[in-house]
Amino acid sequence: MSAAGIVSGIALIISGNATEGVAAVIASVLGYLVAEGYIDAKAVKATADAVSDAVEADEEETHIGFTD
Repeated sequence: MSAAGIVSGIALIISGNATEGVAAVIASVLGYLVAEGYIDAKAVKATADAVSDAVEADEEETHIGFTD
């Protein structure tokens, strides 16, 4: 979708509608950046959760059989 928006924006610029073309290109790029940022944030959270779970599991295994 982002590539189509950029191509459409360039077509608008070439056809003489510079304002609309630039707006389309900027909106497409910003939309792509927001979407990728959201996806990357979800991936980082999933990785952090997995590491946290692994650390907790390791701590539980280490303390098995010991009493306080």
